[in-house]
Amino acid sequence: MRLENRCEITYWHAWEAREIAIAAARGIPDRSYAKIPAYLHMIKEANHDTHTHYETNEKGRFMYLFMSFGQSVRGFYNAMRRVIVVDGTFLKNKYKGVLLGATAVDGNYNLYPITFGVVDSENDDSWGWFFRQLKVVIADCQDLAFVSDRNVSISKVIETVYPQSAHGICIHHLLTNVVAFFKTKGLTALVEKASRAYRYTEFQERITEIFEISPELGRYLREADMRKWARSLFPGERYDIRTTNLAESINSVMRIPREYPVIPLLDSIRELLTRWFNERCLVSSKHLDPLTTKVEKKIDRRIVKAKGFQVSKVDNFKSLVKGDIYDCHVDLERRKCTCGKYNIGKIPCRHAIPAIYSRGMEV
Repeated sequence: MRLENRCEITYWHAWEAREIAIAAARGIPDRSYAKIPAYLHMIKEANHDTHTHYETNEKGRFMYLFMSFGQSVRGFYNAMRRVIVVDGTFLKNKYKGVLLGATAVDGNYNLYPITFGVVDSENDDSWGWFFRQLKVVIADCQDLAFVSDRNVSISKVIETVYPQSAHGICIHHLLTNVVAFFKTKGLTALVEKASRAYRYTEFQERITEIFEISPELGRYLREADMRKWARSLFPGERYDIRTTNLAESINSVMRIPREYPVIPLLDSIRELLTRWFNERCLVSSKHLDPLTTKVEKKIDRRIVKAKGFQVSKVDNFKSLVKGDIYDCHVDLERRKCTCGKYNIGKIPCRHAIPAIYSRGMEV
C-alpha cells in the first residue's frame, strides 16, 4: 500500500481488509454453514439420485455432512473395480474440520471420487458416521475391498459396518514406520519385496529373511496383520492398489478449496467432478477399442516380455507356459496363473497372453 498507493496503514488494518476481501469472494464462514440445508436441498432438486446427509449436535452446531452423486455411484457399480481408498485431510478455513473422501480408480487409472464428507475431527464417531452413510450408496459385499492408512478408527469401523469386505493398509505408511523404528540396513527393501510378492512361496522366503535379521521387526509385521499389507495374502480382490495415493492425490487437487468456507468447498467438489466426468465421456466416446489406452499399453509391454515362451495345452482352458524364470500353469477359464499376477490384476499376465494366442483367441 505504501509503495503503490502512498498510503500508510497498520498491519491489522491490512489484515482486516484482506479478511473482508476473502469474505466477499468466498462468503462468510458462519453464513456458509447456515446455508448448508438449503444448499443440499437444491443439490437434490437438481440431481434426484444424489445422497446427502447433514447432522448437528444437541446445541444445533454443525457436526457431519455427507455428499455423493448418483452418477459416481452408478459408474462405480457399472464399470469400476471394487476397491475404495478412504482418507481424511484437514480443512484450513476459519472453523477447521476434516474432509473425508472415498475414491476409486477407473479403467484408465484415473481418479474416480465417489463420496465426500465434512466432519469436526477424525475419530471413531466421525468415521463410523461416514461409513454408515457410505453404506447407504455402496452396499457391503464379499468382492468389495477398502484401502486406508493405519488409522485405528477406520479399521474398527470397517469390521463393524462392512464385515463382508476386505481391508488393506497402505504399504507406504507401513514402510515409513519400518524406517522410523528399525534402523537395520536393507530391512525396508526386504519388507517392500515381501509386500510386492505375487507368489506365496516368494513371500515366505522374504519374511523368513526378515525374521532372521530382525525378529523384532518380524513380530511387528505380524502384529500389523500380514493379510492387510502382503499382496499374496490379501483375502479379497485388491487389484494391485497397494497405497492411499488415490486419496492423497484428491487431497492435493483440493489444496486451495480446503481453505474455503463449506459451501464454496462443496461447490468446488461438484464443479471438479462435473468437469472430470464430462472430459472423460468425450474421450470415451471417441475410443472404439474394447480396452482403455493404458491397459492396452500394459498388455503391449507384456506381449514383448512373452516372446519366446513355449505353450503346452493341458485341456480346453489350461496350459503350461515355459520360458520364464518359473514354469507357470495358466487357467484361462478361472483367469488364474501360478505367477499370481493374473489372479490379482485380472489383466492377462505375460504367461496368459501366449496361452490365449495359442488358442486363436484375442487378449
